[in-house]
Amino acid sequence: MKTNDHNKHLYRSMQEEPDKYSDQEIEAMMDDLDQVPDVDEAWQQFARQHIPSVHPMHTWRKVAAILIGVLTLSGIAFAAVHIMHQSQQEEVNHGDRLRDSAVLPTNHEPVPVIHAKAGPVVFDNVTLDSIAKDIAVYHHLDIDLQNEQANQLRFYFVWNQDESLQEVIEKLNMFDQVHLAVEDRKLIVR
Repeated sequence: MKTNDHNKHLYRSMQEEPDKYSDQEIEAMMDDLDQVPDVDEAWQQFARQHIPSVHPMHTWRKVAAILIGVLTLSGIAFAAVHIMHQSQQEEVNHGDRLRDSAVLPTNHEPVPVIHAKAGPVVFDNVTLDSIAKDIAVYHHLDIDLQNEQANQLRFYFVWNQDESLQEVIEKLNMFDQVHLAVEDRKLIVR
């Protein structure tokens, strides 16, 4: 079987100058076209020309690089899942602390307390001691309840967490029967 380059040249030449070739040459060319090509030989020739030889050490390096990449991505995915789980757990714990700090009225109906992460916190029909506890926790203070009536007085109060502790205390002290002060890292309710 003749090579492809030779056949291509021969076909072009036949098309350009058909009178140059005898019937026998044309029939030989047709017989050549009817032959089944050797696929294995053609593949080996293609591989020699187009696929670089692979050294076994290069193969191991590629496998190692792929393995390191997969392990790195797995570690990043695990860390992301862990961080998300931890963040959700902190939100649940924070919600539990806020819920536990709300005191139920004597008829055991739920107290409507709206807590917003961004912006003000609204206390609606909430006892003074609960409001003071939330403010003390937020500012990392201990609380000293010296007023027995603090757990009976109910307020509607909007607490803007961007305000300073002193500003919040001044606003609360505007209510009758309320006196709050900060001494020795304690929020005192008098």
